[in-house]
Amino acid sequence: MELLVEKVISSATGPLSPGEAMRRVLECISTGILLPDGPGLMDPCEKEPTDALESMELQAREDITAGAQHALRLLAFRQIHKVLGMESLPASKASARNRKRRRDVSETGEGEGEGKKDKKEEAASA
Repeated sequence: MELLVEKVISSATGPLSPGEAMRRVLECISTGILLPDGPGLMDPCEKEPTDALESMELQAREDITAGAQHALRLLAFRQIHKVLGMESLPASKASARNRKRRRDVSETGEGEGEGKKDKKEEAASA
């Protein structure tokens, strides 16, 4: 695990936040690096090219790859709490304020471009 994480993080072009690092590791595992027909994980301590995962069974490799793919999907849908095995944090008021509501076609009617007016125009029309 440490070898895999070190390889993934060291290949980044710049510093990564913990969340970005976790996503990168999951992306790497999801691509199939652990599978027998994948690139594998070479042991840097051995003189001859040796796969550090040679003792891992095929089923375990497939399970870990599938688990990483599932965790990556959860991260994409903002459900990191499920990956970490913890309770969901309450939504902050700041993030709720920053979300924009989608415009419905039925909401836009005539005079669509007349939404905002300058304060000077409002004072003149009043």
